[in-house]
Amino acid sequence: MGDEEFDIDTRVQMSGLLYKKPFGHKANKWQKRFFIIKEGFLLYYAESEKRAFDRSGHFNIHPKGVIPLGGISVTPSDDSSAQQKHEIVICHKDFKGIITLAAETREERVQWMSVINQSGKVTWKNAQLGEALVQKLEDNSKKIAEEKQAYLEKLEAEAEALKEEKGRKEELEKMAEQLRTEKADVENSAKQLREEKEFTLQELEQSLQSMRQIEEAKEQLAKTTEEMASQLEDADMQRRQLDEEKQLAEELLVEKERRARQLEEERTKYDETTSDLKMSLEQVGLEKQKTEHRLKQEKISRVKTEKRLRVAEDSLRRLDKALKESGVKIDIELETDVSNLRKFFEESIEEAKFEADMPVIMRDALTAHATFKRESKAVEDDLEGLGAAAATARPEKPKPKPKKRISTASLPGADASAEPPPPVAEDGGS
Repeated sequence: MGDEEFDIDTRVQMSGLLYKKPFGHKANKWQKRFFIIKEGFLLYYAESEKRAFDRSGHFNIHPKGVIPLGGISVTPSDDSSAQQKHEIVICHKDFKGIITLAAETREERVQWMSVINQSGKVTWKNAQLGEALVQKLEDNSKKIAEEKQAYLEKLEAEAEALKEEKGRKEELEKMAEQLRTEKADVENSAKQLREEKEFTLQELEQSLQSMRQIEEAKEQLAKTTEEMASQLEDADMQRRQLDEEKQLAEELLVEKERRARQLEEERTKYDETTSDLKMSLEQVGLEKQKTEHRLKQEKISRVKTEKRLRVAEDSLRRLDKALKESGVKIDIELETDVSNLRKFFEESIEEAKFEADMPVIMRDALTAHATFKRESKAVEDDLEGLGAAAATARPEKPKPKPKKRISTASLPGADASAEPPPPVAEDGGS
């Protein structure tokens, strides 16, 4: 590698993958790491860091480890029995042990060792501020050394020529010693200047990093300030909305309390109404039971009345037939009474049919017990009058005929299980 690789614009002096043994303890396991040589330091990272470095061209300032290269000793190792064939051994008097690396090929090892050796000599290659002064000091040192050598030669020649001048020779030796001392001082000064330059460059780099961090912090602070201002505006707006919602909630609460009081009053009224309804339902239940009992009694009475009506109708038909068969002349008034009675029976039968088509409760409600009793009494009276008229009109008692029974099951509303009505006597008795 030439000196142009240490130009100030170069980011790193060298980078690549090497194998490394663990430091500080006995272990033979090799680990593959990504290494960078930067300004007199050997930095190493995880193997995956190489992809990020290849993409960006910038190295990470947080490595897994840092090895200073100042004053180190670098030697190759070609142990044929070793696991890695191209080892690099790095030693330093301040290191606790040795650092062992390994390259893939011999050419890579030579290249790495060359750059490591150069980096060990100059810690920060891209700093040029004190380079001219160091070079000047080195040139002066060389010039002084040359002059000293020439002067020593001259002194030696004169000493040989003038052995008698012992005192001068001693003086010249003192001057030579002084020159040697000055030379050593110049070399020490040059070394101190290099160290000061390295320290100054390190401080400069740290200052630049600090300035960049401060700028980033200022930008972040400005963004945070803007965000906080926006959040304060949002918070103020939300507070106003909350105040409005609170006022609305208070109004709603008052309205709900008023509504609750109204509902409580209505509930009290409903409770009273419910109690009244319960009492009314109980009374209605009692009245219902009474009504059902009364309807049952009326139904029984109606059945009995129907039976009596059928018996009367049968008697009327038989009476009419007997009168016609007797050949007795019936006066117009009696015939009219018989026709009216027949018409009454027909209407009663039609009404019975009509009632049979109605629901039982409606029929019982429409037909009162008193009406049945009154009509039954009227029919009995009519039958008695008709029988008496028929008995006085015929001259002799006709031959009795077999008595016919009318089946009440054929009549509307009749109870099929009821017993047939008893026979009616020919003289009109019920």
